[in-house]
Amino acid sequence: MQRVYVHGTAVSSSWADSSASLTDLIFRCVRGALDDARMPVGDLEAVVLAAHDLVDGRSLTNMITAPAAAAFLKDETRLGDDGAAAFVLGDARIRSGSVRTCLVAAWGRASEGPVDDIAHALFDPFTTRPLGMTEIGVSGLRASRALIEHPEYAEHRAAAATRRGEVESAAGRIPAAAWPLRDAELPVWGDVVSAVVLSSEPGPVEVLGVGMSTEPFELGDRDLTGLPALRSAGEQALREARRSIDEIDVLEIDALTMFDEALALEAVGAAGSGRGMEALALDPRLDPAGARSVGYCAPAMGLIRIARAVQRVREGDGALALASGASVVAAQTQAVVVLGHAEHYDATHGRSCR
Repeated sequence: MQRVYVHGTAVSSSWADSSASLTDLIFRCVRGALDDARMPVGDLEAVVLAAHDLVDGRSLTNMITAPAAAAFLKDETRLGDDGAAAFVLGDARIRSGSVRTCLVAAWGRASEGPVDDIAHALFDPFTTRPLGMTEIGVSGLRASRALIEHPEYAEHRAAAATRRGEVESAAGRIPAAAWPLRDAELPVWGDVVSAVVLSSEPGPVEVLGVGMSTEPFELGDRDLTGLPALRSAGEQALREARRSIDEIDVLEIDALTMFDEALALEAVGAAGSGRGMEALALDPRLDPAGARSVGYCAPAMGLIRIARAVQRVREGDGALALASGASVVAAQTQAVVVLGHAEHYDATHGRSCR
């Protein structure tokens, strides 16, 4: 079984840039990741994409967008799922030995469509859609339940919101709050693209473990606060990496709202039961430049969190990182990745040291 390394990453964020089409944004970001990896596009053997037809506003969106993502005449796979799930598939392609190099890309352009209407269309048309349910609505249900189950959340709620910081030019980009959520606890919609270059050749960061899990589609069958899919995916990734959560130096947790993130910290074991909001306010392993500063649009966010984790490891924030990604339909599918600083790698020359 091959080992897998991350050679290059790129993340781009903008909002309603009339000078660039979606394919322009994808091309620039993918080009940036390849440049970061010092890899010509001809060396790529496979491409895995995370793109959603509803978000992009067209059926079979990869027929239009894949060439901009370096997939022309390449072995290409597209998932209508989160970018972290696409990363896991790319990792599997290399680990199995079927390809030597793989580019993973994900994107979403929230400025091009009504985000809540798109989210509403993803729910079951008979049992859930008539209730007007959206992703933010489900997060509101989670927050309400969390405040009942964990009264201590209220003590650290303001401090956690303050740590998220203000975001410039956010007017009109913050969704309507679903009770009991507040504006400072919500995402800021964005036009975001991320790309990651993987290879079996030694690189600066190694993929040590991955995990995936899913929950029932029907909301009534889910544990909205326990997040069992994320818990299972985290356990898988840590077990494969042969690490414990206490050894992790860098945390990059994908979550739509602040309450989702607090509960996710508990699900991956980074905080004890009822301590997720406190960890969100105080844990130094969390990214000071969180999702609000980048902008939010599914299905790109899991890959953005992975790319940011790689960047933080390369910059010396820590030797081990854990990143997660959650799919649309209220985080039904979860993916977790454990990354580590690669030993015996000479970053100056871009090669392994013998």
